[in-house]
Amino acid sequence: MNSRNLVALGTFALIPLLLFILFATVFQDEEDRAATDCLPGSRMIPGGGGDLIAPPGSFIKPVKPDDVLFTSGFGMRWGTMHQGIDLAGPVGTPIYAAADGVVRHAGGAQGFGLWIVLDHHMNGQLVSTVYGHIDAFSVQVGQQVRAGQQIATMGNRGITTGPHLHFEIWQGGHGGTAVDPYPQYMAAPAPGEQLARPREDLSQLAADTGTRPSPAAAVTPLGDLSRPVPASVGSEANLQVNTKRLMRAVHAKFGDRIDTIGGWRPHDPFPDHPSGQAIDVMIPNYSSGAGVALGDEVTDYVLSNAGFFDVDYVIWRQMYIKPGQAPSLMEDRGSETENHFDHVHVTVRGGGFDDTAMDWGHAPGRTGSYDPMAPIDCVISGDGLGDHLADGSVPPEFAPWITRAGSRCPQIRPSLLAAQIEAESGFRTHAVSSAAAQGPAQFIPTTWASWGRTVDDNGNPTGPPGSGNVNAIPDSVMAQGRYMCHIAQTIDAAITEGRVRAPNGAAELYLAGYNAGEGAVLSAGGFPTGGQHTTETRPYADKILAAEPKYRAMN
Repeated sequence: MNSRNLVALGTFALIPLLLFILFATVFQDEEDRAATDCLPGSRMIPGGGGDLIAPPGSFIKPVKPDDVLFTSGFGMRWGTMHQGIDLAGPVGTPIYAAADGVVRHAGGAQGFGLWIVLDHHMNGQLVSTVYGHIDAFSVQVGQQVRAGQQIATMGNRGITTGPHLHFEIWQGGHGGTAVDPYPQYMAAPAPGEQLARPREDLSQLAADTGTRPSPAAAVTPLGDLSRPVPASVGSEANLQVNTKRLMRAVHAKFGDRIDTIGGWRPHDPFPDHPSGQAIDVMIPNYSSGAGVALGDEVTDYVLSNAGFFDVDYVIWRQMYIKPGQAPSLMEDRGSETENHFDHVHVTVRGGGFDDTAMDWGHAPGRTGSYDPMAPIDCVISGDGLGDHLADGSVPPEFAPWITRAGSRCPQIRPSLLAAQIEAESGFRTHAVSSAAAQGPAQFIPTTWASWGRTVDDNGNPTGPPGSGNVNAIPDSVMAQGRYMCHIAQTIDAAITEGRVRAPNGAAELYLAGYNAGEGAVLSAGGFPTGGQHTTETRPYADKILAAEPKYRAMN
């Protein structure tokens, strides 16, 4: 194995990750095991042992300790830096994901023969785990995995003296700083092992870590939602009916614990407030512990009653959250207000403006157990990776424009746009296809006539549709971002209405819409198949999704 010439951190640098391991593992119940049914792949490994899913947020050993023998530690070995630990066992021994995450690499690697690299969010930090010398694997780049999901089997590939798993942990992502995995390995439970802590002690665990065990749902109704909020709280002017109901319920639930609630405003770079579909719940003393706890409580309440309010998404402390999905870390927009540190933003599907037809009901009292870093069920999105481009991953003249274009809507990120440009043109500004598509984002003339506009230094359109230069990076990339966001919003609405299915996630449908037109996706009720959709659109989407991780910033 080649030396990577990095120096290990001392004991002090290990403390945050050790605390994560010791405290984040929680009691496993039948619901956790039931969630394994929606995990792809691991049972396809010949001789595999199947999944041993751990609770969300867990860190576990990557192998069963009874199946392996610790043979080599972290540090200098044979004149080079050995940046992991070696766990020897028979070829075919199951290997499990050590934590919830997303697959960054899976395939051939010099020295390892075959390897897998997983990226994880742990306590707000990016951490990667590496699994080397594997014999077979069943995951692919970009796939979401759970702690305890079988991802590979042990092998003897690459430069080895016998079959074993080489296991590494990197703070700041792979290529950041390698740390000694041995303390974490020894402290973590084995795959399938339950934490030796009685259920009644979970409340103390919550007090120790700042997280909360799931309480029994409170269902007592609160205020009558047919009554408008007082003017001192906020204005309901120009709000749609579901937005009014949400505003009234938040006021009924939290009263004077919150400052004010913002609603409609005519000018905003995003459509939520001008359309009357969003509120901003202003949090007093938002930078204090009490303020953060109150914002978490508001977020918890809204997400726990997402069906009642018809919630689309919530943003709190730079985290973008869709109901039932893992949170996503948003790009840094430059201020505490723009990053949503002083308020909880909630966007709903508004329901129109007809007050007379509205069945207002009472504010629900139900709360749940929102954890801003914990994935829900088996949805481990790896979200937050891709909000910033990896240094040097795109030509420098493209970088600022891809970043701007990838900040227009939460569905479309810079890393996805970068991978798309690579597939479309290879970052060539004057590329022309056989179908007369032009420029780095490969617009056909009819589509450019609708989306191609000149832009200013900030990426804002300054000219009418069709006025831009299709070969100019600013005009082309910003048009790509606007069009992709339009496609995403169209397809998301169809998914919400039940007209389109997205079993593999919506991103591939956005890409299919760009390649074949969103109408093809809507007509097919999902990813279009047959003819050119099978021979061109499917490989196009798969290629981009496979390439996207290399454009993600890893720190």
